[in-house]
Amino acid sequence: GNYIAKIDFDTGQATVIQPPTPNQGARRVWPDSKGQIWVSEWNSGNVSRYDPKSNTWRTWKLPGDRPRTYAVYVDETDKVWIAEWDKQLMMRFDPASEKFESFSSSSGSTNVRQIHGRKGEVWTPESASGKLVVYRYRQ
Repeated sequence: GNYIAKIDFDTGQATVIQPPTPNQGARRVWPDSKGQIWVSEWNSGNVSRYDPKSNTWRTWKLPGDRPRTYAVYVDETDKVWIAEWDKQLMMRFDPASEKFESFSSSSGSTNVRQIHGRKGEVWTPESASGKLVVYRYRQ
């Protein structure tokens, strides 16, 4: 789809929330510590942030030619981890500095479809290589 939705757990009703980029291809979402929702946008190559308190969006284009953003995860320091499919990279985005950092796996092909983690670690299951890769970092 090309949207995210807010679910009312009492009624089961979904309220569609349209990202600002038309046909962006929203894939995955993850909240940060402030309750803002981060969205990976496959078609546009963007990562976007929706703030439900102010009903506003911010959008950042990943670096490089024709990026493809698939999975997204926000760690405990509010850094945003993004699987960049076209170049088979993991990227970490710092919203405070608006800078991207790239990390390569030892696998030739990764195809990371989901990201998870815990304090100091980010886990990326690579469907193309059959591996689970852990990125460790200092806070």
